[in-house]
Amino acid sequence: MKNNQRIKKLVILSVLAAIAVVVNVMESMIPIIPGTAFKIGFANIITLIAIFTYGPVEGAIVGIVRIFLGGLLSPTGFGPTFLLSFTGGLFSLVTIIIFKLINKFSIVAVSTVSSLMHVVGQLLAASFLLSDVVIYYAPIMLSLSIPAGILTGFLALRFLKISEPLFKEKEKPN
Repeated sequence: MKNNQRIKKLVILSVLAAIAVVVNVMESMIPIIPGTAFKIGFANIITLIAIFTYGPVEGAIVGIVRIFLGGLLSPTGFGPTFLLSFTGGLFSLVTIIIFKLINKFSIVAVSTVSSLMHVVGQLLAASFLLSDVVIYYAPIMLSLSIPAGILTGFLALRFLKISEPLFKEKEKPN
């Protein structure tokens, strides 16, 4: 890869990570369903875009940067909320990477399964940190995660179609 291409890739990945952090912080301030911690997961759109555009390693870096900087900028810092987000994010990220490597699934399908696994990760972490009572919360969270995953998958797909020229390398004439 030429130096200019590496610089362009680094800049785009940095911008994607920055956008993901901003979206993550903004979304954490807006509860979708009052009284719950449920979020749609719009920041995950950026991770999906990075993975489907540049690959699993680059996407994982964007996802991990988003989670850690989101925790750093959160009013609760690296407390229990961060641990829940981190665990859910890791479950989600690993799922996305596995499904992307298998390469037989659409971005919408990957996003939906990833959303489900995010909830599974959060519920496991919450059962260790808080109480086993959180398991009763599982049906609600899992059922909400399916439409959230479908929505974020469709939005990521739409963005990829619109922004395709941004990510394609320009071929030089011979």
